[in-house]
Amino acid sequence: MSYQEFLVEREQIDYFIRRGYLIKRIYENLSGTFVEFELKRSNSSREQKLQKTLHIYNADARKYVSSLLIQQLKQTAAPF
Repeated sequence: MSYQEFLVEREQIDYFIRRGYLIKRIYENLSGTFVEFELKRSNSSREQKLQKTLHIYNADARKYVSSLLIQQLKQTAAPF
């Protein structure tokens, strides 16, 4: 995998993050890493959840999404 491939995958990840998606689940297999994103929207009377899945191959992109998940968990963690 090249650096250019990492940049493409990082941009795909950032695309979802910029639009307000949160990382819901990360799972791996021999084909790579799958990242599930979720966006919650509130309409006047109900909440709507949009889900997207991104397939990541590059090791650096997998590390990048892991660091984003850690940041997300720190931001959503309740203070003691």
